[in-house]
Amino acid sequence: MSEASYRVSVPDLTFYQQTVACQSACPVRTDGRAYVTAISRGDYERAYLIARETNPFASTCGWVCGAPCEAACRRGKIDAPIAIRALKRFVNDRYGVYLGESGEPHQAPAWPAYVGATNAFDLGNTTFPTSRSGLVAARQRSPTSTALSAGKTGKRASPERSRRVAIVGAGPAGLSCAHDLALLGYDVTIFESAPVAGGMLRLGVPEYRLPRELINLEIQSILALGPALKLSQALGRDFTLADLRRDFDAVFLGIGTYQSRNLNIEGEQLDGVLRAVDFLVNVNLGGYNLDLGKRVLVIGGGNVAMDVARTAARLDLKSPDGGHPAQSGGDLEVALDVARAARRLGATQEVRCLVVEDRSEMLADPFEIIEAEEEGISIHNHVAPKRIVGANGRATGLETLNVARAFDERGRFNPQLTPDTEQIWECDSVIVSIGQTGAFDWVHPEDGIEITPRGTLAVNKETLMTTAPGVFAGGDIAFGPRLIINAVADGQHAARGIHSFLQNVQPRLVRKGFFTPVPKREFSNVGPLRDYLRWPRRQPPALPVERRVGVAKVEMGFDEATAREQGGRCLICSLNPIFDGDLCILCNGCVDVCPTDCLKLVAVSALEGDEQVAAVIKQQSAASAMLLDPTRCIRCGLCAARCPTEAVKMEAFRFTEEVVFD
Repeated sequence: MSEASYRVSVPDLTFYQQTVACQSACPVRTDGRAYVTAISRGDYERAYLIARETNPFASTCGWVCGAPCEAACRRGKIDAPIAIRALKRFVNDRYGVYLGESGEPHQAPAWPAYVGATNAFDLGNTTFPTSRSGLVAARQRSPTSTALSAGKTGKRASPERSRRVAIVGAGPAGLSCAHDLALLGYDVTIFESAPVAGGMLRLGVPEYRLPRELINLEIQSILALGPALKLSQALGRDFTLADLRRDFDAVFLGIGTYQSRNLNIEGEQLDGVLRAVDFLVNVNLGGYNLDLGKRVLVIGGGNVAMDVARTAARLDLKSPDGGHPAQSGGDLEVALDVARAARRLGATQEVRCLVVEDRSEMLADPFEIIEAEEEGISIHNHVAPKRIVGANGRATGLETLNVARAFDERGRFNPQLTPDTEQIWECDSVIVSIGQTGAFDWVHPEDGIEITPRGTLAVNKETLMTTAPGVFAGGDIAFGPRLIINAVADGQHAARGIHSFLQNVQPRLVRKGFFTPVPKREFSNVGPLRDYLRWPRRQPPALPVERRVGVAKVEMGFDEATAREQGGRCLICSLNPIFDGDLCILCNGCVDVCPTDCLKLVAVSALEGDEQVAAVIKQQSAASAMLLDPTRCIRCGLCAARCPTEAVKMEAFRFTEEVVFD
């Protein structure tokens, strides 16, 4: 019987960066591993600075981030991912823009993003000055070393203050771009079509998920850097792209996608049929003249659909005597109170969400689905809308067909409808939530802007410049609806592109990796905490269902003890067992002691790989090789502790990424 073969690779810098999976999955490369570990050790200010270093919307993301870091977290391969997003909120509620240590909202100081005097920390994977004093210094010191964007710095020629940049859209993409350009010293003006800034943070995210005061403070912290904000100024209505190109040196378009997609079925024009984005914008701007009635149908299965359904369900608010709605007495925000929500939006009693996909295929986060059902939302899968029925010009019901399957053999969305399964769902309102697209009535042929078949602006992936020189775009208008953190990353990316364009320099990413050996006697101080594998994931405590009315927030946040326990679940993937073949005596002790069988001693002749692997094998005279499966390693350090010759050492990995302009 022939010997088994093993497909292997030689680890390089990219390999070790990707091993820290949470950071690799984050669009702005926030080092989740680092701030989670800092929380577990009670170093909360350091944790906040790490969370903030790459993200000007760190406090916001602590509440509503889609958390791609958690989806990538390797602890999820064992039992459940680290509660990274909730832990970010824990430290941001103490040191971010929203709450001070007293738990009371604080007034915005001159630098509202940073509470209290701090010293600069060695934050690991960064070269960005994240302390308050560091940020001030970044704006004042020599322009040859000014920070370019959160977490990434670079040398540059000095941009004159007269170089002006226009940003259209005060959402997370536009504001993040303004943040980085302001740190570079550019004169930035932000134009926003709505009467308030924040984009979909304010207009699309329900207040029970994201407090309006937090949004205000986060935006103030960016405007404090110098950008000017002009509200109620719409592209195509109050000014044209040609106007901006004439008056500014560069333009960034971050206008979002506020136009909902159509169902293209009969009855869609009836009164009582609303679009998800229109509904959420109406609610978040006051909800005037909107009566949903008692029975609401929501068509869709993504996170937007969950927000729509849960917001609609919160409108059934009556006082004990059946008269005017009463205050809930719970933890309500000030922008919308219970009475106004009920009076303006009606008394909804039943909300049903109709979804084409199977429950396991729904785009909504599972936890969002569970929370929606806890609040009384009925979710019905495998049904597709056929037509909207009505009487006297108003929708009274929705006719559907059953869906045998939503996706074909190739995994494409291609619903297979079951004939003769028509069903009428009676309702007073229908809210359609099947996606959004951009509106391009502001585009003129002379602008030179190309629109893709997907309904987005065509951009250069390296610089985010559109087909019009000096005009850049990012966020949903360039890539379609995505997570908030993706929009933040686009804003940072565009700032680099704008800087490169205006200074006529080319950006170059310089990466460096560093390994620091951890002595055996010190490993317990830097490695995973004792009993870390025994602690289950916990969700933050939630407000009781009966009190989830109006704008009362649901998630209450971790207390200190729970936060430290949850942070202690981290595997600390920046620690790696490093092998020295010259010291190895082939005793197999490390393999024997490994609790997850992630080590294996094999014959070199059994290895297969690319040219790099072949070159390494050719250079070595050894007959054996030690293989490591990094996906199974739990960083327990037992292999290094067992090795009698110290051929195995646990080493801490860190890296820097620096954008240099040539």
